[in-house]
Amino acid sequence: MSSQYAFFAGILRFVAKKTTAEAPDIRVMMGHLAGIADAVETTGQFIILRENCESAARGFAGVAQFLQERILPEALADGNKGAVEQLKWAIETSLALAAELVKRITVADYEGQSSFSFDLPQPPGAPKPH
Repeated sequence: MSSQYAFFAGILRFVAKKTTAEAPDIRVMMGHLAGIADAVETTGQFIILRENCESAARGFAGVAQFLQERILPEALADGNKGAVEQLKWAIETSLALAAELVKRITVADYEGQSSFSFDLPQPPGAPKPH
């Protein structure tokens, strides 16, 4: 499964390394992205503590914004359909994860849970389960 999510994990690591992290909360956010990247690449899922959900959600929203504003336009201009498909998946997945992380800490159904597990959707080109 790790090869299916290597692209997404690489994006998370790239953003985490390239983000200027002078403020402590930004450093923490980038640390969450780097840790999530390791888990996702290995298993296609990650677990996050409740107290880290807001920071991780902001990190995923930042990843989506970075991809949409800086990387996707270049892929579109180059006409690279495979890269565009992967980037759109990464943007949609990042936004969905950000929304779900916020939901988990604000909806009463999840009250009392100290951590949450997330499975990533199948990326483009992944074999379909039978």
